[in-house]
Amino acid sequence: MQYDIAIQKTALDHQFFKNPVHNSTVFLFYKRAFDIITSLMLLPVLVAICIIAVVLNAFFNRGTLFFTQDRVGINNQVFQIYKLRTMQGSSEAGNSRITSLGQFMRDIHIDELPQIINVLIGDMSLIGPRPEQPVFFKNYAASIQNFALRQSVRPGISGLAQLYYGYTDCPIGAQKKLKWDLEYIRRQGFGMDSHIYLRTYSYVFPRISKRLIGLVKPVRDS
Repeated sequence: MQYDIAIQKTALDHQFFKNPVHNSTVFLFYKRAFDIITSLMLLPVLVAICIIAVVLNAFFNRGTLFFTQDRVGINNQVFQIYKLRTMQGSSEAGNSRITSLGQFMRDIHIDELPQIINVLIGDMSLIGPRPEQPVFFKNYAASIQNFALRQSVRPGISGLAQLYYGYTDCPIGAQKKLKWDLEYIRRQGFGMDSHIYLRTYSYVFPRISKRLIGLVKPVRDS
């Protein structure tokens, strides 16, 4: 399904994208191959985490294992993104409904891991702009110049804007993140993607270690 919205100018004809790196068939081929290989390698990890989550959910996070939500991807195609459910009920809005286990999963970003399924089937890439919900995409594309140009590439699990700006759900934040997203699209290549992989690794894994140590420390102190 394609999200029907008027774009100010066709992305492929935009001067912004007349860049040899962006149009590199070699880079895009290896990027897709790396996405598939890495996601396949992470599948056993996802299965193991899902088994653990099923057991823990019975005590701390009653409900379904996965949460799905419509997002807008490349060329305005709407797809369903997969996450581990972190909130009570079927909604992911508001903080008051986040469970204790869900908060832990969010803190270490493990709830995002099922998105490797989206990567495998081609909805997403490991690296790229974060996909927006259709309602936010419609509003931002109508009010922020060149916002729809983000849809010229596959959205990502991690990206330049996520690392250097973070999460936002307001037009001002979306406009600021857009600068990072367009910078990534303009400069995307082996060097840029490697930089984002390393920065993501250096952010996520110390965070996981810190939270796990926080769980074990009270036991040791006792």
